[in-house]
Amino acid sequence: MKRLFLIFFTICTNIFLFAAEEMPIIAYMGVPYDKTTDQNFKNFRDCGFNVSLYIYANLEQMVGACNMAHKYGVKILGHCQETHNAPEKAAAVLKDNPGFFGYVLQDEPSAAEIKERQKEITRLRKVDDKHCFYINLHPYYDEWTLRYTKTKTYEEYLDAAASTSCRQMSFDYYPITKDGLREGWYNNLEMIRKKSLEKRIPFWGFVLSVPHGAYPTPTMGALRLQVYSNLAYGAQAIQYFTYWTPLPEKVNNYHDGPVDHNGNKTKTYRLVQQMNQELKSISPLFLGAKVFSVGHLGVIPEGTKKQTTMPENLKSLKIIGNKGAVISQFEKDSHTYLAIVNKNYEKTAQVIIEADNKTLRHITKKLQEEEIKKYYTLQAGDILIFKLK
Repeated sequence: MKRLFLIFFTICTNIFLFAAEEMPIIAYMGVPYDKTTDQNFKNFRDCGFNVSLYIYANLEQMVGACNMAHKYGVKILGHCQETHNAPEKAAAVLKDNPGFFGYVLQDEPSAAEIKERQKEITRLRKVDDKHCFYINLHPYYDEWTLRYTKTKTYEEYLDAAASTSCRQMSFDYYPITKDGLREGWYNNLEMIRKKSLEKRIPFWGFVLSVPHGAYPTPTMGALRLQVYSNLAYGAQAIQYFTYWTPLPEKVNNYHDGPVDHNGNKTKTYRLVQQMNQELKSISPLFLGAKVFSVGHLGVIPEGTKKQTTMPENLKSLKIIGNKGAVISQFEKDSHTYLAIVNKNYEKTAQVIIEADNKTLRHITKKLQEEEIKKYYTLQAGDILIFKLK
């Protein structure tokens, strides 16, 4: 899915928090090195991103990008030849740059490659242990994934990732295709969440924002479903593939990412901008939260569990919609919350809720408290939040 970017990569061969405890909103393939201009970084910031991930040819290019990023209040998560071949030298230059976020080690490695990347991380850490070390994992679609991870099970692959010095576990899964929702997505989220809790390493999720191949042009419902399902499972950062549209190729006809390959805004830009505005508003409630229960109502995907118990201080909860909802319960700052995500990215759902007492409060996307109503209309892919106590 990232073949063009991976070709370029080959040629160029506790919890990690962003500044001021802001959730990282990362653009995989952010602003290119040859497009490092004021206007392009202003557009990037205005779209709601705070981290640009890119692969640079050399350290000089990467430092220049960090300097420009800092000017616009964003940061660079990057890789260059020196971070691979001379990590101590690169770390010494980058560690004190205010526009630097972290080091990209590899995208979708095998288990054996993960071990090799740890050697580079060890060398980088000798000079810089305060920044992010980034490895992005293969998703689990089915057994064919194991041929790429070169493991007997996906859990073995996750264990290899968890054994590194990375402070997060990142994976990409693009669930919405032209044929509908991939059934295995929530199963993969279950696997990642389980390992994240077991190893006490936060995980980062992905959103697809550039149509190509079997993947359609994103809609607001599709973006919301991906963002809010990831948050409901406990994701501590949201990444988009991609911000900058890659050049079309034979296999993947990339088009209509938020900006085209010349940097011009597309129709997707406004959708992603709106999504990121919602995410920035709502993310303080999820950043650092402890998700202690995730269940499903309606359609129960493989690998997930049905929500069979009533959340605290609720008398009844009913979802009317042909896909149902994700039911997530989490703790933040000594309070307990309930998040309901409409699993249908094309149609609305109705939520009928009754409280057992007056403790229950509705939390808006601006994180304001309101008295609850009995009936709510939940837009396609959208989220509804309540404070239980």
